[in-house]
Amino acid sequence: MTVLTSPTDVYTLAQWLAGDHSNWEQAIENPPFFAHIRVGIRALPNPISEDGVWLFLEQAYDYELHHPYRTAVLHLIYRNDRIEMINYRLINAEAFFGASRDRHKLNEIDAEAIERLDGCTQWVHRADNNTFKGAVEPGKKCCINRKGVDTYLSIEFEVTETTYCSLDRGYDVVTDERVWGSVAGAFEFVKKASFSDEISIGSIP
Repeated sequence: MTVLTSPTDVYTLAQWLAGDHSNWEQAIENPPFFAHIRVGIRALPNPISEDGVWLFLEQAYDYELHHPYRTAVLHLIYRNDRIEMINYRLINAEAFFGASRDRHKLNEIDAEAIERLDGCTQWVHRADNNTFKGAVEPGKKCCINRKGVDTYLSIEFEVTETTYCSLDRGYDVVTDERVWGSVAGAFEFVKKASFSDEISIGSIP
């Protein structure tokens, strides 16, 4: 039976994402292929707009939590019968390192602190009552230069109330050959702490 994605699912997805996620079990079982990664996701204390939900995300190796290798601001809205997760980069990312575990640092994030990443919006649907699935919008427009090679980003992920699995890869914009990303499958994170109570149910977009 097909499960339709509804406007209130924006808040459900945000609550499931909000937390401190770890792939410790996966890293221990297969250390040659999976480092121990932590993903911290937190609601912005001062949302940039009233529609949907605004989240801060940072991804770091467990041994250097306060120096994440990826940060982002995500705006979750309901549009076109799906959830759209719009990606923004932080113009001064270092100022917010560690903010998923020290939320008062996020008070300074406003519209002037971020820049939208065109082509990098992720489209999310309910797969069933217990799972959301998402991927980068089609078009191969979310471009990243890695090691001097222009690549486009491919992300496929699944979210449940307690887990977050993500497969991120980059492909050559000319040849479509994989340039970077996991060769052993998706990273499998388990939510170790929840920040879902910080997600307020606002007006439905």
